[in-house]
Amino acid sequence: MRSRGDGWWLAGGPLLGSALGAVDSLVNHVPVWRGEVGLARAERSGWSQVAEFASLILDAGWAWAAAAVLAGWLVSAQARPAVGLLRGAVAGALALVFATAAYYGLDVLFDGGAWWSGTTAYWLVGSVVLGPALGAVGASIRRPGPAGPLAALAVPVGAALQMVVLPPASESLMAQPVRLTVWVSAAAATVLIVRAGARGWAPARPARPDRS
Repeated sequence: MRSRGDGWWLAGGPLLGSALGAVDSLVNHVPVWRGEVGLARAERSGWSQVAEFASLILDAGWAWAAAAVLAGWLVSAQARPAVGLLRGAVAGALALVFATAAYYGLDVLFDGGAWWSGTTAYWLVGSVVLGPALGAVGASIRRPGPAGPLAALAVPVGAALQMVVLPPASESLMAQPVRLTVWVSAAAATVLIVRAGARGWAPARPARPDRS
């Protein structure tokens, strides 16, 4: 890791966000490239079903929120708490802004049309409003005590909650596999985070006297 004064961390959010937006757009276009848009979602080929599985995850709000949290966590390494929170907030916003730009940019490349629209503006504003808070949550994962594990629980809890409140559309064959995958992953992540947090909170055992 280079010195704290370097601006290396500024690239973290844009790189992560661009990758998310680009991959999301790509998997959404697999049925188009295979000429299966006119088919019911349940009747599409195996490759389209694989793309559908990935799309239902990458299109979910929790996945985009997780990208901002991850960006905040990555850029806050080896930084003082206050600096880490600031870096995390900036990285979270940049991650979502670049994800939105990449997503709609590839949509224009594949489908034509204009990049700027009311939908693009809506998600860009949402990125600027919500991104800093999510990035700060990611940076808070590095904090000692209960604050770190509680911040880390934001993503698995959010993912599980979305599967209850806003589950994937039932007409998709991948809806149930996606729900099960997210629930199992969220449960496993929660257990690991709680166990790691419990170890961090456990008081140190007193050293045994040397009887030699």
